[in-house]
Amino acid sequence: MSEQQELEARITELETKISFNEYTIEQLSSEMANQQIVIENLKREIRFLHGKLKDVVGSNVALPSEETPPPHY
Repeated sequence: MSEQQELEARITELETKISFNEYTIEQLSSEMANQQIVIENLKREIRFLHGKLKDVVGSNVALPSEETPPPHY
């Protein structure tokens, strides 16, 4: 193989690798955007459920004025 052919083969290989890398970067970017949407939706659901839980469940700790005195009093 001549030096010219070797050089062309190396350039072709590099161009192929660059194309593959560009494709991979585009795919990763797209997947990251999709995951960000999912994360935002999950955050919204957590806030909603947190608000619902606050409405349904009160505190399990009674105020000192509401506590019954211990039996030895």
